[in-house]
Amino acid sequence: MDSGHYASESRTIEPHLGGLVTGILNDVKELVADGATLAKLEVRDELRKAKLAAVEAGVGVGIMAVGGILLLVMLVHLLAALTTVPLWGCYGIVGGILVILGGVLLVAGKRTVA
Repeated sequence: MDSGHYASESRTIEPHLGGLVTGILNDVKELVADGATLAKLEVRDELRKAKLAAVEAGVGVGIMAVGGILLLVMLVHLLAALTTVPLWGCYGIVGGILVILGGVLLVAGKRTVA
């Protein structure tokens, strides 16, 4: 009778073990699906943040450019007020300095890249 007792315990453990394995596999599938969904949401959130940052940076650069242009116009008129150079000459001086400065920076940038 002892041998029959062990056989019945073996049969009750096997279906229970199969149910556990099935449950574990289902949990793993659910975790993988949840992980993929979470990754997708995180990527979407990061893209939204990057888009907002790009718009803010673009607006900031635009405002700074307008401010820089106004400061250059002010510099031209200051030069005209403090010297006897005509206004058109002051624009030429400031414009020439900017062209030279831009050229130097362009050459330096090319050397850095090369």
